[in-house]
Amino acid sequence: MKCAGIIFLFCICVVTARAQDVDAVLHAADSLSAQPQKAVEILNRALATDPDSEELLKVRAEAYESLKQYDQSVADYKRLTQLSPDEENLWYLLGHSQYKNGQLTDALKSLNRATRLNPKYLPAFHARIQVLLQLNQNDAALKVSDSTLQIGETAKTYYLQGEVYSRLKSWQKAGWAYDKATKIDKGYINAYIALANIAANTNKSQETLEAAESALGIDPDSKEALIARSRGFALSKNYTDAIDDVSYAIKLDPDNVNALYWRGIYYRDTNKPQDAIRDFEKALKLQPDNWQAIAGRADAYARAGDKKTALEGYRKLLVMAADHPEKDAITQLSNQQIFELSREDRAPTLALTDPKPESFDIQVPDNEQSITIKGKISDESPIKSLVINGQTVPVTPVGGDFEFASIVKLENAQEIQIEVSDVYHNINQVVYHLVRNETGKPQIVLFTPKLSESGVITLGANEPTLYIEGKVTDESSIASIVVDGKAVDFDHDAADPAFSAIVDINNKTLFSIAVTDRFGNTTEQTYTLEKLATAVTGTEPAANAPAVVPAVEQASH
Repeated sequence: MKCAGIIFLFCICVVTARAQDVDAVLHAADSLSAQPQKAVEILNRALATDPDSEELLKVRAEAYESLKQYDQSVADYKRLTQLSPDEENLWYLLGHSQYKNGQLTDALKSLNRATRLNPKYLPAFHARIQVLLQLNQNDAALKVSDSTLQIGETAKTYYLQGEVYSRLKSWQKAGWAYDKATKIDKGYINAYIALANIAANTNKSQETLEAAESALGIDPDSKEALIARSRGFALSKNYTDAIDDVSYAIKLDPDNVNALYWRGIYYRDTNKPQDAIRDFEKALKLQPDNWQAIAGRADAYARAGDKKTALEGYRKLLVMAADHPEKDAITQLSNQQIFELSREDRAPTLALTDPKPESFDIQVPDNEQSITIKGKISDESPIKSLVINGQTVPVTPVGGDFEFASIVKLENAQEIQIEVSDVYHNINQVVYHLVRNETGKPQIVLFTPKLSESGVITLGANEPTLYIEGKVTDESSIASIVVDGKAVDFDHDAADPAFSAIVDINNKTLFSIAVTDRFGNTTEQTYTLEKLATAVTGTEPAANAPAVVPAVEQASH
């Protein structure tokens, strides 16, 4: 019994000494709150001997957060939730640290656990709203904010609901929520700043200035309030005071991306593009993926006359937009600016490839009811429309140009009107006149040699050549005469031109004559040769003795 009492007293002394050691460590760490790294070193030594001390773990986690060493703070809070899994505050602290560390999905799980453990734990509900907004789950954030208001109508709850409505671009509802926050807590500076920004987003300069002044009345050095007031000045075209406000904010915080962005906007709008570019560049060094700063810089380059660099900026934005939460806004802005920066004032050029016009005349057979038109369009810009005789015709991009083909009806038509327009409304109008031509086939009349009634030419047995003489009759001028595969000379200007030729008839029993008029109407006749066993006299050409056409074979095209 005496031994047991001694052991009990010993345990009491050990526990008391251990508690005193923890208190001493905590006191030492607290005295080094301004030097979190040294506090961490002290806590590391203490935790080496007592690794499951919740008090020490919690203080070290807070020190890690002060150092922005969130991986370590998350690890400590995870250990704390393992030691005390039913403590909602620890789950909240873990979720908060995960949020700071960019572990949004894990943060949401931790915060959900905290609110399940305590359905009225407002800090955890507030943090859930913020995480959902970061995850772009805006509708879910709105539901949580509505349920949080049922737990407690606090200034922060209304402020966060205003943040949700702002993300949804419901400016009126957002303004109402922010205003409720300021009525509950007249010193809630963030709510006044938010009201100022909403007024600026809706181009209400006076309301912007009033809300910003209320915020600056609470904290004259509030950087975000200064930026908000600068927007009110800019809306009133008071760029001097606008630039002064953001410049003071930058003096207070040289790395304030928001202030650098807005000063860049004001420099751009006051025709100081180079100053604007410098501010946008500074902002982008601090935050390379800030799409608004990229857009602002591109616009500043455009105003400085550097369209090439401006276009590169907007094309970079288009690539960025693919995976961005604000994809639609970025894509719309980029495409619009690329369109404007690519604007040119030259009309498209048009060339018909089939049929090929003579000057602005198109030859068509007089009995044709339609014609196929093919052509090519060249332009620096995309083609918006092609209209042929009132009908819209599609175009196909081919190797930097555009090609088209269309069947055009010719009923009573005297001309073909073509109008082509590019996306910048540069228009080229061309009118081609239709020249109707006849469709009759040329007729061949032979004077020499004479033909038999059956269309046969009889020759002496030893004659190596045959002299041919004749003429061609047609409504139109003749384009070509080909005898036995060889073109012959004739008077192209003559009506019903005469022709002559000498044909080599060695080892031949046939030869042909083909005639084509200017409209492509073709007649081809084939003649049969019959040689006698003995020479036949009288084969000299007989002047003015028309020999005949029926030929043995005739083909017209």
